[in-house]
Amino acid sequence: MTLILTQISKYGIIHASDSNLTSHQGPAGESQKTFAVPFLHAGLTVAGSFSVHRVPMNDWMTQFIQSQADTGTSSLTEFARNLGKELTAQMTASEKEHGSIVHMAGYVFEGDQAHPEFWFIRNVTGVDAETGEYTGISPTFCVTEDFWTRDCPKYKLLESFQQEGYYQLYINGFASGRISYVALQSIINQVLFQIWNNPQWSFRPPKSLEEAEALIKQFMNLIGTLFMLSDYHAPLIGGDVQTYLIPQPPNTVTESPLPQQQKQNPHSECPGFNV
Repeated sequence: MTLILTQISKYGIIHASDSNLTSHQGPAGESQKTFAVPFLHAGLTVAGSFSVHRVPMNDWMTQFIQSQADTGTSSLTEFARNLGKELTAQMTASEKEHGSIVHMAGYVFEGDQAHPEFWFIRNVTGVDAETGEYTGISPTFCVTEDFWTRDCPKYKLLESFQQEGYYQLYINGFASGRISYVALQSIINQVLFQIWNNPQWSFRPPKSLEEAEALIKQFMNLIGTLFMLSDYHAPLIGGDVQTYLIPQPPNTVTESPLPQQQKQNPHSECPGFNV
C-alpha cells in the first residue's frame, strides 16, 4: 500500500500521495496516484491495488474520471457513489483482497456559496486500535462523506480554520508510514509553532495553498527517507511526491453547519471508520 493524504484549510484543499509501486517480489516502479477531477472542482488519491480488472489503476482511474465528465455527473455525491459501485463491480477478488482506499475532496456550490466535502471510498472495514493496521476486507466498497456532514459540525472546523496554521488532515495508507507521518508532523509542528511565535524572528505559518503544499512535501519526503532506510522488502512509500491543489473559492462559507443540519451519510450501513 502507499501513503495518501487530504488537507483542508481556509486556503483550500491539498491532495498528496507518494509514487512508488511495490509487489510481493519488490519494487514495481512508480505510477500516478493523485488525480484531478476539474469538472467538479475536486481531486482524488488512491491507495491499495494498482489495477482494476487487470487494467493499471492510473489508466482505469483516468478513464473513469473522463467517463463521469462525459455522462454529465454533476456532484461529488454522485461521482463518489458511482466510483464505489464500479470498483465493487470491476475489481477481481484478488485485487480486493489487500484493501483499497480512495480520498476524494472538492468544493460543492449551492446557490452563491461553496463548502468543502471529503468523500471516503474503501473496502477496508476498520483499523486496529493498538497496531494501526487495517482490519477486515469487504467485497463491496463503502462510501461516506466525512468532513461536511461529520467532522466539521462536530469540531467547528471552519471557525478553527480562521486561526493561522490550522487545518483538517485525512491520511491513509501503509500503517507504519501513516502513523510515522502523524507522529513526526505532530512533533515538528510543535517546534514550528514555537519558531513562528518568536517575536524576534520573521518566520510564520503558511499563508497560501502553495506554502502549505511545501510543508506537506517535506513531511512526505521524510517518510520516503524512512522507508529507504528500512529493512522492508521494498520502499513501500517513496518516489516523487504527487500533489493536486484546489484553491478555496472566494464565496466559501466560514461557519460550520450545526449538527442538527447534518445530512444523513449515504450508505449509512458502512461501519465506523475514523481517519
